[in-house]
Amino acid sequence: METKIVFTVKDLIYSGIGIALILLIIYLVMLLKEVMYSIKTVRKLIEDRRVEIDDIIIKTPEIMTNVNKITGVTAKGFEGAATAINKMKKKKGKKVEEEVL
Repeated sequence: METKIVFTVKDLIYSGIGIALILLIIYLVMLLKEVMYSIKTVRKLIEDRRVEIDDIIIKTPEIMTNVNKITGVTAKGFEGAATAINKMKKKKGKKVEEEVL
């Protein structure tokens, strides 16, 4: 009694797809486990630092107001400097014209 086992290309492709799906499911389960661990860690971190986080949230508007004030002052300073430079260029240009004449 002779037994032959024959695999067709179609059978091999289906087997390969099946193995790939099993590996994909295993990978997704492992990935989900890591994501759940990360979420748990983040929740614990947020709970441990709740006071500091609330303090930062309360202080942020004041910090932004100060940044806006500093930016405004700096912009005015640059505008003043640009005006002064332009006046100096105009005066220098007039002196060069007078020397030529």
